[in-house]
Amino acid sequence: MFMKRYLNLNDRGFNAIKDRTKRIEIRANTIDNDYSQYEIGDIIVFNNSNNETINCKIKEINKYETIEKLLMLEGTKYTLSSTDDYNEGINSINSLNGYRESIKENGVYAIHLEYLYSDNNIWNELYNKALENSKMCDISNKFFDAGGVSSAILTKEGNIYTGVCIDTSCSLGMCAERNAISTMITNGEHEILKVVCIGSEGNFMMPCGACMEYMMQLSDESENIEILKNLETKEFVKLKELIPTWWGKEK
Repeated sequence: MFMKRYLNLNDRGFNAIKDRTKRIEIRANTIDNDYSQYEIGDIIVFNNSNNETINCKIKEINKYETIEKLLMLEGTKYTLSSTDDYNEGINSINSLNGYRESIKENGVYAIHLEYLYSDNNIWNELYNKALENSKMCDISNKFFDAGGVSSAILTKEGNIYTGVCIDTSCSLGMCAERNAISTMITNGEHEILKVVCIGSEGNFMMPCGACMEYMMQLSDESENIEILKNLETKEFVKLKELIPTWWGKEK
């Protein structure tokens, strides 16, 4: 099972990861963190000095004996947030408290990251993901179109999945929410934290009855799924408020 890891990060590095200009975090073991225990798929939650948090997934971990070898093989472009200069980067890392000694004893880790989302801005990020896919598309002239409604969901594992509605002349279509959920399930997940659903003009929509039923049966925690109503105020409604007398409560 994947783990959530919590690390502090200076504001420069934090912003570089958030802006996706930094994709590799360099770490040497400390009393509090043994990076040999980190695994691909783990989520790292970085916290900065302003108490902002961003969530990133570990895509790859490489261990090196020296910082020189790390920078030589990993490069500096997506590894260093303060400079692209190889020698300056080495001096900067070695100047960090305890790093020189720790690297000499335990080596150093290059942790490849995939930025997932910011806790402080998650509703905006979900809305923008949904908006990217919100484009009406006529697929087969008379019979098949898609994109009139778009949805984005955030899972417990920290991943975001999107989907669009699919409409066919013979009613064998699929709602945007269920499309996103299908992708989530295909990727081995089943617990949703947040949902955004919008129309083709960016207007907010509530899930239909079938989608609410679909979501409620996914997990014992589904009743607490948050569905956005207003982006400006960040007002949301929980799924249990939409179907308070759900039949499954009796099971």
